[in-house]
Amino acid sequence: MGNLNENHEPKETNLKSKKISINPFWLIITILAAVILSSVITALSLEAGTEKAVNVGTDTRSEFSKLYSVYDTISTDFYDEVDNEELIESAIDGMVQGLDDPYSEYMNMEATDAFQETVTGDFEGIGAEVIQEGNRIIITSPMRGSPAEAAGIEPGDQIIAVDGESLEGMTTTEAVQLIRGEKGTDVVLTIVRGEGEPMDITVTRDTIHIDSVTYEEVDGVGHISINRFQQGTTEEFEESINQAAEDDVEDIIVDFRYNPGGLLSEAVTLINQFVPEDEIALLLEDSNGEQLPLRTESPHNENTEDMNLHILINEGSASASEVFAGALDDHFEDVIIAGTQSFGKGVVQQTQEFSDDSMLKYTNTKWLTPEGRWIHNEGITPDLELVNPDYYRVEILNEDDVYTEDQESETVISIKVALETLGYEAGTINEVFDETLTSAVESFQEDNDLEADGNVTGETSRLLMSELRNYINENDAQLEYLISYITGEHGAGEIEEIAEDNARHIEIPTLEELQEDASENSTE
Repeated sequence: MGNLNENHEPKETNLKSKKISINPFWLIITILAAVILSSVITALSLEAGTEKAVNVGTDTRSEFSKLYSVYDTISTDFYDEVDNEELIESAIDGMVQGLDDPYSEYMNMEATDAFQETVTGDFEGIGAEVIQEGNRIIITSPMRGSPAEAAGIEPGDQIIAVDGESLEGMTTTEAVQLIRGEKGTDVVLTIVRGEGEPMDITVTRDTIHIDSVTYEEVDGVGHISINRFQQGTTEEFEESINQAAEDDVEDIIVDFRYNPGGLLSEAVTLINQFVPEDEIALLLEDSNGEQLPLRTESPHNENTEDMNLHILINEGSASASEVFAGALDDHFEDVIIAGTQSFGKGVVQQTQEFSDDSMLKYTNTKWLTPEGRWIHNEGITPDLELVNPDYYRVEILNEDDVYTEDQESETVISIKVALETLGYEAGTINEVFDETLTSAVESFQEDNDLEADGNVTGETSRLLMSELRNYINENDAQLEYLISYITGEHGAGEIEEIAEDNARHIEIPTLEELQEDASENSTE
């Protein structure tokens, strides 16, 4: 059958040239016979059950006939009650999954709300950052001025229940879903602080805004970190870059580590801070190979003219982060990109919203750098390779597992690296749990008022991971490497060698492995 947009004109017939006459009696007999015959055929068809009518509504395209047939069969013949709306939602979701594209997805109303939060930076909740330590959900920090801070929530508080529902066995994501809720409503958190008894704290939810840009000055170097491209990111960045200019900062680090991207429009306006008006920010290429240049539309920020720009990326820098890095690299020869290979996402998604607040997000174009480079699945290679130390890749210890002297395991390497990082002499970094490691574990246990039995399990495992996490939060190795290069403490080759030497014991995943993991776990 043709597309419904086609116009089907009636065929001309010369009705004047043919006249048909029929006796009224036989006309009535013919009509009655037709009605009876039709009823008999319908009854026989329903009794046999060999074929079902397909209700195709207004869309009669043949490619949907099987879909409608399956829908009708399940709706009428499935042994249990069927949620027809859920069937339709699942069919749409399956259609999008059939694209085998990790960046295309169909989102229901709840998923659309979550997606919009990433675009605006706004959500309704209590304003606290949480992490998972073993099987515990821990508050790392209440946000300044947030309902959580006002209610007395403190860093290190363990949440054991939300509105009376235990968090035992839950992931961080599941716990956050319980904590968040509509602005103005209350949520009761049952927390344990230190060695104290559980207590209830009531927090009134509010609208929380997460800034996408932070600024600090470290050893005379301006460090601007951008965690996502959301509405207002360029405005926040401009405030930071202008503050750096007021501070007479000459060297700037724009940090895109673990920035997954976001709004392409914000990437273009951010590029425009450095690149003059009417210059190419990136190229969009459709399925036919036609290219459309996206250009900067405003005068650039003059405060950026005399600044030395360094861009810091890693394997978590993707999409809009790579758009920015690629554009600046193409436009300016003296821009230095440091860190590790970026993720390599060279495609752009479009969104289509529906009346029920659901949304379709689908890939519709490639993007290329101004010079025409497509970085998809390859990423951007840094000029200065600065790999993170081994302790960033330590295996997370399970509190139920027991590690003791004379065992051999790859996990033992992680235990030794963690203890060495925290200042304990763990001996040769290998898979053998030897006497030296036992001694190091006992020292760690004594320093933390634990039973000094030399075994790594339970509270010892939890505290070891907790202290290592705190160390990482307070010691940003890649940033420190780059600043030491900028300030002239180390040359390029020297600092790369130092970074490589600190990453000898725990294997660094390849970009292909990281992309495969991201594809398997992606909901976008």
